[in-house]
Amino acid sequence: MAQSSSVKTGWIVMFIMGIYVAVVGLLWIFATEAMSARDFLVFAGESWSDFATNNPKPAELMIISDRLTGAMFVVIGIVVAMIAWNAYSKAEKWAWYTALFVGIVGWGSAMAYQVTIASPSGAVLAVIGIALFLIGLVIPAKAILGKKAT
Repeated sequence: MAQSSSVKTGWIVMFIMGIYVAVVGLLWIFATEAMSARDFLVFAGESWSDFATNNPKPAELMIISDRLTGAMFVVIGIVVAMIAWNAYSKAEKWAWYTALFVGIVGWGSAMAYQVTIASPSGAVLAVIGIALFLIGLVIPAKAILGKKAT
């Protein structure tokens, strides 16, 4: 069966979003302090370096937690990319509904976090991901949801 242009566009955008999430996760793992220093300053009103100097054990726990979050982002990004590459590209309805659910929960919680800590720099990363998610979801929606089950 020929793939419609809307499905092709949708799965490619969803694939790119998965890679984007994985790359952000890698940044959280390998550039943890750079990724979280601005958020910490905005939320706590204290520089990360001052906090880490005065509170080494809590700072170490926060770094470990941020790296774990990054690892989860990497895994989620790879899974999203694989689903996009395989099932989403074939316009399988379950893949669209999975993307809808995971995107709402994932990007919704990411944006809620950014709003809570009032971090404009982190919000930019979330807005880029949300834009990719919405484009990848909306463009092929009619083609995927309107197709008869096989």
